Amino acid sequence: MKHRAALTPPKALSSFTAMTRLRALTLMLLFTATLGLAACEEEQPTVVNRRDAKPPTGQGQTGEVCVLVRNRTPFTITGRVQLKTRERTSFRIARNGRNKICLVGTLFGGDTVSLVVTNFMTLPLFSCYVRFDQSIDIYARPHPDGGWLYNAPCS
Repeated sequence: MKHRAALTPPKALSSFTAMTRLRALTLMLLFTATLGLAACEEEQPTVVNRRDAKPPTGQGQTGEVCVLVRNRTPFTITGRVQLKTRERTSFRIARNGRNKICLVGTLFGGDTVSLVVTNFMTLPLFSCYVRFDQSIDIYARPHPDGGWLYNAPCS
C-alpha cells in the first residue's frame, strides 16, 4: 500500500493581513460601483452664448439690404451686421432703442445677414445668422454664474 502524503491546509493568514485584503476588496467594489453610477448620471448642459461659425449654404440676394435692429435688453448694446461680400456696419443701441441699418452687397445663404453682439472692446459675445426680411430683436437675461445670455431670432 502506497503511503499518501497528508494534505495540509494553507498557512493561516494573520488577522491583520486578512483585514487589509478585506478592506482593499471593499474599497475596490465601492469604487467600481461609484464609477458605474457616475457614468450613468447625465451631465447638466452648459449654458453659453451662441456663436455660429459656419454661414448657411446657398446663394443670397444681391442689392440694397435694410434690417431693423431692436434692443430688448435692459442696457445699451453694441454690435455689427455683416454681409457675405464683407460689407458691414457697427451699431450702438440704447435700452429699448432701435436702429435701421442699410448695406449694399450679397446676403449669405437663405437670405441671411451675420449679426454679432460685442462688448465695449468689440470682442464678440454672441453671433448668429438672421433673415434680413424680419426685425432683429436682441434679448438678454442674467446668467446664474454672472454675466448675460443673449438671444435673437437666428436661422
